[in-house]
Amino acid sequence: MQEIKQIPSFLSKLYEILESEQKAIGWNKEGTTFQILDSSLLTDQIMPQYFKHRNYQSFLRQLNMYGFKKLKNKQGRSEFQHSQFKRGLKNNLLKIKRRNQEDIKQSLESLTKEFEQESYLNEHERLRKQLVELQSNQRSLLDEIRRQMERNRNLHRETQDVAERINTVKSYHLKKLNKLIIIIQKLPEDAQISKMALMKEKIMRKLELIEEENVNMNMKDISLEKQDSYMYQEPNLTGVKSPAGYSPKTK
Repeated sequence: MQEIKQIPSFLSKLYEILESEQKAIGWNKEGTTFQILDSSLLTDQIMPQYFKHRNYQSFLRQLNMYGFKKLKNKQGRSEFQHSQFKRGLKNNLLKIKRRNQEDIKQSLESLTKEFEQESYLNEHERLRKQLVELQSNQRSLLDEIRRQMERNRNLHRETQDVAERINTVKSYHLKKLNKLIIIIQKLPEDAQISKMALMKEKIMRKLELIEEENVNMNMKDISLEKQDSYMYQEPNLTGVKSPAGYSPKTK
């Protein structure tokens, strides 16, 4: 327990991170080195949790002070190695000592150059991804513009077709109307007048019939009134036999 407490805090936390389930840094297959898989995730989530800061360059300086060497990685990732820093051998961390100031200074200068180069490469990669995304968006926008233009052309053609059909129907009906006008104009004027006169005669005859019906109705009412008055006239008693024992007085 005493030896574990003497392990430098940075090394202990680094080993703990590598043993935890995260995707920022990880051991190689042999467990002899570790790689930085996602520097953004490391600085944004892992470092604040274990080291209380987000300074990636400070993290690299700590690795340099404890003698970690940066290796060339075929995948372009940052990979670090130390002879006493291996998976499953946590007790070997006690053997790792901080380097002296001169070595630290030289290593720090070298590490700073590498960091600047790596930062440049990372920035270049970030800009390249943004450019690829912009190009993709531009292609999508151009494709959408082409589709819209094609829809507009189709709509214009459909509008023209509808207009042509309307003009065709209109022309057809105008032709029929013109023919009808010509036929009417060719009719004899006398025939038109006689036809109108005939219609007028029919109308007048109808009116006369209605008037006759009204007169007949009035005559019937008058005859009925006369009949009623005749029915209620005073009776003529001359020649009527009187009852026995009765003799009318004479004037």
